[in-house]
Amino acid sequence: KKSGSNLINILGELKKICNHPLTFTHDADAAASMSIDELLRASSKLALMDTLMTRLMADGHRALIFSQSVKMLDILDEYLRMRRWPHQRIDGGVPSEARRRAIDAFNAPNSGDVAFLLSTRAGGLGINLETADTVIIYDSDWNPQNDLQAMARAHRIGQRRAVNIYRLVTSGTVEETILERAKQKMVLDHLVIQRMQPQVASNTASGDDLQAILKFGAQSLFSPN
Repeated sequence: KKSGSNLINILGELKKICNHPLTFTHDADAAASMSIDELLRASSKLALMDTLMTRLMADGHRALIFSQSVKMLDILDEYLRMRRWPHQRIDGGVPSEARRRAIDAFNAPNSGDVAFLLSTRAGGLGINLETADTVIIYDSDWNPQNDLQAMARAHRIGQRRAVNIYRLVTSGTVEETILERAKQKMVLDHLVIQRMQPQVASNTASGDDLQAILKFGAQSLFSPN
């Protein structure tokens, strides 16, 4: 029988693969024991973000980097330390006072911080980071509204620059299908919720939907090419 909870667990493990293999380890210092080259070679997504960040920093941009996973934030934190890029961080475990200090430090007129790490769910806690002009969604949330709230941290009153949004997606994996489902949910939100129709769009995927998502891209792994 198709157990939705078991399929969701598998989905979470496949998303870890797309982010970085170190998300599987329980060693908190695993990233610190690696060189920057080893850390980047282990994940093509992180390598792409490194290329993007290098270009952004050279052009004087400041970035908000979002991930759903606290473990991934730990890896990104270590990556930024290795690059010696000053930054701030907020996740669900950061107390309100420390959160306020981090925001004030990032928004200060002469702040040297070039990046701010945030968990996607923390994006809806009244955080105003209008001094950043770039948003990087490292991994997309199943619920598109959470990503929209995250993007809104830079789209605030007081923003004086154009804001660019970058969403990193690993092709041929569950990430690609999750993003496609998120787009479909946004359409439903517009057609159903925004027009105040009595029907309610479900946010829960069926067992068949989850199996289709998990199988997406699997055939290419076993192709002769």
